[in-house]
Amino acid sequence: MATGFFGKLPVSGDFVARGLPAGVQPVVDRWLTRVLAPCMNNPGLWPPDGLRALIAHADAPLALLVLPSRDAAGRAFPLAAVARAPAVGQGGIDLWAGQVLTVLQAAGLGGMDADRLAAALGQVPDPSGGKPLVPPLLWAPAMPAQDPAAFVRAMTGI
Repeated sequence: MATGFFGKLPVSGDFVARGLPAGVQPVVDRWLTRVLAPCMNNPGLWPPDGLRALIAHADAPLALLVLPSRDAAGRAFPLAAVARAPAVGQGGIDLWAGQVLTVLQAAGLGGMDADRLAAALGQVPDPSGGKPLVPPLLWAPAMPAQDPAAFVRAMTGI
């Protein structure tokens, strides 16, 4: 699986997804909704380089780079780049996230539509390398990976 994405784009009226195998989109949607809901309407809480996550999926763990975003109607929901990440460490996911960050940021600011974003992300190889992590984990750049609920509590103060 090449890097795909799911979430909201300012140039689209609703959720968009491209490049995700069957069964991945609902898993990512559910995780983003349940875990990051307290942060969705406050993009000021987010680190400029987004959040990284490793979530469970039946096939293989999934790496995510997540940025705050909105659709054309202004409804907040994250935009996430998604890639398979079997047996990958935090460093490998951080390197992958660095490769997709600029493209995802441009899309989140309305600089490209879903098809252009899919084409750009489709060129990025899956993350690799490092000591394998066990999902679920969430972290910001230069921070240790931790339990998602604990991370969100620290991020929001809730």
